[in-house]
Amino acid sequence: MKIDTSDAKKWVVLKVDGQLYKIVDTSHTHMGRGGATYNFRVKNIVTGATNSFTYKAGTILEKADVATNSAVYLYNSGDTYSFMEHDTSEIHEVSEDKIEDVIPYLKENLELYLMIYEGNVIGVLLPPTITYKIIETVPGIRGDRAQAGKKPAKIESGLEVQVPLHKSEWDTVSVNTTTGEAS
Repeated sequence: MKIDTSDAKKWVVLKVDGQLYKIVDTSHTHMGRGGATYNFRVKNIVTGATNSFTYKAGTILEKADVATNSAVYLYNSGDTYSFMEHDTSEIHEVSEDKIEDVIPYLKENLELYLMIYEGNVIGVLLPPTITYKIIETVPGIRGDRAQAGKKPAKIESGLEVQVPLHKSEWDTVSVNTTTGEAS
């Protein structure tokens, strides 16, 4: 499938010279009267190596035919993570190196999407926000503040985030999976 550089966004999988690359970050540059360019920071899905590509605006890229199937995270055993597809009840065992960027957000029974290319899981798409329980935090300190304060907290997935001062242990907090910020 062909796409324009302006349509290539984060998490899109490109096929370049027979290799699959997941877009990790994008930027757009326009220099005065010159043409615009798009810079893509990408990660090779097979080797895990990072690279960057620069293309002129209007360049046609090849998008890999990746299916996104609804699934649920079950558990992990060592460096293998287990997911079950909703439609087929098929269990997929995925190695840690393929999904290392989403591991801090995984919790049992989390609804998500598996990225599947030619029958193999190549990545995981998380929901934009996930609700967690706070399992450990320090007491908040009251005081006169111009803006709301934050304090460190450990959530049920093991990730440490900054939460509002009024939150305490066993409260719930929503975490943005793109930025890692809690509210």
